[in-house]
Amino acid sequence: MKLIWVEKKQRKAVFRFYKRFMPYARISQKEQVALLINHPETFSPDQTIHADQIIAGLRLRPIGEFDLLLGMLVQPEQRGQGVGHQLMSAVSDKLISEKTYLFALPHLVEFYQQHGFDNTSQAPNDIEQLYEKYTSQGKELVMMGYQMPQALL
Repeated sequence: MKLIWVEKKQRKAVFRFYKRFMPYARISQKEQVALLINHPETFSPDQTIHADQIIAGLRLRPIGEFDLLLGMLVQPEQRGQGVGHQLMSAVSDKLISEKTYLFALPHLVEFYQQHGFDNTSQAPNDIEQLYEKYTSQGKELVMMGYQMPQALL
């Protein structure tokens, strides 16, 4: 598996991947998209990515000077094999302490805690407003903020 950051011209496969496994996802052109792909030996940056090459993905959406990690998705047949952990480890250099947030499903809180995220009740106003919007629609979510692990400081 190989991590790639997708360029805008390569997004067709990303849209198909998300439509297949997370049909409610809305991908913004402003988002950075990270993918774990299979057959990395045959991939070059100027090639077209095919949806069947994608094993997992996540997105970083800029919200003012902050980032919201969203759309963490692992192909169903790949779940439970550590792929999500590999993806989070691979993108950790893009996560900024006290500037990266996510809204976790309750059963995934422990997973994200393993990657430096903590439950938070306070976040920048734009992040909190988005959180309120989602939770007011009946979605059960936990707001979490990234804190660089002490070992990396």
